Amino acid sequence: MRPSLRNLVLLVGIFCLLNPLSAAGPTEKGKGQGKKLESPAGTDFVTAAKPTGKPAGNFTLTSPAVKDGGDLPKEFTGDGESASPPLAWTNAPQGTQSYALIMHHLDPENKTKIYWIMYDIAPTVSSVAKNVQDFGTMGKSTVHNRLEYAPPHSKGPGAKKYILTLFALSAKPDLKNAIQPITAEVLLAAVKGKILGTADLSVIYTRTAGASDEEEKRPARKSDRPNEAAETPPARPAK
Repeated sequence: MRPSLRNLVLLVGIFCLLNPLSAAGPTEKGKGQGKKLESPAGTDFVTAAKPTGKPAGNFTLTSPAVKDGGDLPKEFTGDGESASPPLAWTNAPQGTQSYALIMHHLDPENKTKIYWIMYDIAPTVSSVAKNVQDFGTMGKSTVHNRLEYAPPHSKGPGAKKYILTLFALSAKPDLKNAIQPITAEVLLAAVKGKILGTADLSVIYTRTAGASDEEEKRPARKSDRPNEAAETPPARPAK
């Protein structure tokens, strides 16, 4: 082997040793079972899923019960009725064929906690009343690990922010092969490339210093959907 060729082979070998992942393609988890977004720990992966550089125009998410940035009434929390809040939205992007809704909170450890997931919301829907749970298909919260609205009920006193995000989609997410029940990571992976715009509603809930950290261990909501699990893990306090 000529010296110049031998040197070239040696350089390529050193490069491969220093960069063992360079020759490997990107991995895909959950193949055949619905892809899942792989987000680094300690990131707000719901906010990170929003497309950049794509203005949503006047697409707006509101609630007759609370203003954006306002205090969430007690009836919508674990210290009250645990009812889901009424919502309304206007000026959806042209071409919207479906909506998805996610309510999340970034805890003090920068972990994204999911309180409410609804998807396959019809494009004709523009508002939902208080405590309505059947305006789409329910996903799983990470607070109770249940298919329901998880009312804010964080440990300890102090103000905490919760964000409701409505995604306007160009098509319904393809989740026919996804593992059930659907989580936020799986849903966000399924809507990637289909998001026409997003609208946020931020709410604040401040627990009093004397509030109990233990949420009432109420039973899970009864579901009319036969594919939803009949048995659910016991409730645990949200953070």
